[in-house]
Amino acid sequence: MQNKEKQMFFASLFLSGKPLNLKFFREMFDPINMENRLDEFAHEFNSMQTGLFIRKVAEGYQMVTDTAIFDELSTFFGERAENLSKAAMETVAVVAYKQPVTKIEIEELRGVNSAGVIRQLLDKNLIRVMGRKDVPGRPMLYCTTKYFLEYFNLKTLSELPTFREWQELKQS
Repeated sequence: MQNKEKQMFFASLFLSGKPLNLKFFREMFDPINMENRLDEFAHEFNSMQTGLFIRKVAEGYQMVTDTAIFDELSTFFGERAENLSKAAMETVAVVAYKQPVTKIEIEELRGVNSAGVIRQLLDKNLIRVMGRKDVPGRPMLYCTTKYFLEYFNLKTLSELPTFREWQELKQS
């Protein structure tokens, strides 16, 4: 039974091409100790050195190209992921650390108009509108998305460096 689960786990991740959450696998497998089994399957797969890697992201699992060979392969396949501009990286970092945050609060921290960058981050699904602040004008509140975690290869926001560490990195 466990061998069949393992095969279905690997095949599901390969076919989906995107992260699959625990809810998806609960419908497929016995939920008792399921997360531990999936962690074991991922560890076993990763130890085979196939050129692919199963990573745990945003409360789920994703099969990706092993970083050890990604650069070599990208010369044949081109860059898949768009790089973010410095302005976009600053803005998404402010949202990640200060969320929920308004456009005005972002602009105060960055010192520049950020409307265009916010629009780009919304289009890329790295941030989203999570509601409105209960102050005059009711400005929109922004927060990061699940895709933000996937994009930056994070399981949770707690894996981010502290705000002080981020500011030190930014200055260097």
